[in-house]
Order: sequence, then structure tokens, then C-alpha cells
Amino acid sequence: MTVALAKPTRNIIIISTIALLIFFGGMLMLHLVPIAVKDKIADGLLADFVITFPALYYFIIIRPLKISPKKLMLVISLCCGVAYLVLPQHQRDYILQVRKLTAVAELAFIIYAITKFNKLNNAYKAHRAVFADPIYNLRSAMADVIGESLGVKVVASELAVLRYGLLFWKKEKSAFVGGDTISTHKEFGYVPLWCIFIFAMIVEIVAFHFLLRKWSNTAAVIVTVLSLYTLILFIADLSAILKRKVLINNDQLVLRTGLRWRTITTIGNINSVEKIGYDYHSTESYLKGGITKNSGNMLIKFKEPVLVDKLYGASKEFSTILMNVDDVELFKKLTDQSHC
Repeated sequence: MTVALAKPTRNIIIISTIALLIFFGGMLMLHLVPIAVKDKIADGLLADFVITFPALYYFIIIRPLKISPKKLMLVISLCCGVAYLVLPQHQRDYILQVRKLTAVAELAFIIYAITKFNKLNNAYKAHRAVFADPIYNLRSAMADVIGESLGVKVVASELAVLRYGLLFWKKEKSAFVGGDTISTHKEFGYVPLWCIFIFAMIVEIVAFHFLLRKWSNTAAVIVTVLSLYTLILFIADLSAILKRKVLINNDQLVLRTGLRWRTITTIGNINSVEKIGYDYHSTESYLKGGITKNSGNMLIKFKEPVLVDKLYGASKEFSTILMNVDDVELFKKLTDQSHC
């Protein structure tokens, strides 16, 4: 399981590093080289954007991770968009010609996606009827219609982030009719901590934007957009933690911390529940499922390992979970009542 998770992570880090080197290295060269050779550098950077990077993406991501080659069209489109924004006017004319060549293939892909929409919607409704969890229902529906792959999981995860980040005021539909819920954020003080962090982040985004503008307006806009997306990610994290509580319904138990992870098991599978301090350490393998990596005030041990699904990571089995809940004694009482 560790090897299966390490390879995709390593490949994603490699391709991300290459993308950053091409973008920032190319922009730096465009601003430092003499005007006489600037056009040649821009031609080379254009080739890196529309040929070199897509080719590397194919050999580093698509082929080793067995992702559909159709995803390469999206990568080429994004590369063309970035190149159009950062390169001089002469190279933009070439980009428009490339876009004409890819337009037919993209149109065919759009038509294909439309034909799959009804099947995707029906599959989503079928999963929702069993258990109302929009994140995992969307992922399962996409896997049913398109196929199980890392790409499907990433796209579904990104849509979940956008849903909770941009529609944070929207109420969460109850997963169970009846049942009990326990929140996970109050005792840790996550909301005040989150507010302080977001305030610092906004100040840093604004300051870094004006600093980059002295070097390149385009680079400032791109980095600011990426930073704003990170801000959306943090908003989604808070929104999900507030809405996605621990659920107890008859013998069914749903443990989760926001968007980060989720597991579904039965109360009969619980071996022990222990209230602990915030400095827990163990040599045994366990899920660090608290709001922060080393936080947690409740340790749950299971008779049989439970399968934990993470937002971006691979699913993995654990026999012990460390997490935050706001009322450990209430959790113990509700689980004890379910046994009776």
C-alpha cells in the first residue's frame, strides 16, 4: 500500500517541479536576455509549453499511472493558455494556430462528456439514496461511469473543494434520518486559529502580489490566482469541518474530519475508546486524523481494521484512529447505548 501511494506522489512532485522550472525559469530568461535574442528565447519557451511539457506529462503521469490519454488534451489547452498570457505577441500567433488544430479534438471530447452526464447524474442519485455524502458519492459515480483511476479521484476531490469553498453557506443534507452527531472543532479552538491564519495569508498574498508586479504583471496575476485557490482550499476545509460531523445511527458509525478523511464502520467493531491528551505518541501504526497532524483527544481501537478514505491519498486500513471530538464522554455513552 505504501509503495502504491509513493509512486503517484513522487510523479506528481516531479511534474510539478518541471512546470515551475519551465514557467519561472522561462520568465526570468525573457527579462534578463538582450532584446536581440529575446525572440529566440520566446520561441524556445513556446516549444517547452506546448510540446516539451505535454510530452513529459504523458511519460511521467499518464503512462505510468495508467490515466486516460484524453486528459492530455486538457493539459495542452492549459499550457496554451499560460503561454498566451506570458509570451510576446509574435508567439501568440503561433499559439492561436495550435488551438485551431486542437479545437476539433476538444469539441469531440465535450460531446463525449455531455453524453456521459445523464449516466453520471443517475449514478450520483443512486449513491446519494444509500448515503448522503456529496464528496464520496460524486467520486463513486464518476468511477462507475468513467472508470476508477487517479485522475477521476483528483477531479472529484477538486470539485469537492470548490463546492465547500465557494458554496460554504450551503447547508449539508443529513446523511441519516435521525441519529446523533458530534462536532470535531470546538475543543481544539480551530475557528479562532483558522481566522488568524487566513488573515496572515491574505496580508501575504497582497504584499507578494505588489512585489511581483515590479518584475512582471503576468507573473503577479498567475501567482495571485494560485494563492487565491489556496485560500478557497482553506475556506473549504473550515466549511467541511463545521458541517461534516461524526455520525452515529443505530449500529452504524461514520468517523471523519472535514474533507480530509472518512471511514464507515459499525459500533460493534469498536474495541476501546480512550480520552487522551494532545501529546499522544505511539510506535504502532495509527491514523493521525486530528485537525492538525499531532492533535487529537480521542483514541479509538477497532476489533477489525477499518478502511480510511482520504481526499487525495489512497485508501488504507487502520486498526487505531486518533482524532478530535468535542465530547468524548458523549461519544462513549452513545456507542455504549448502541451495544445495549
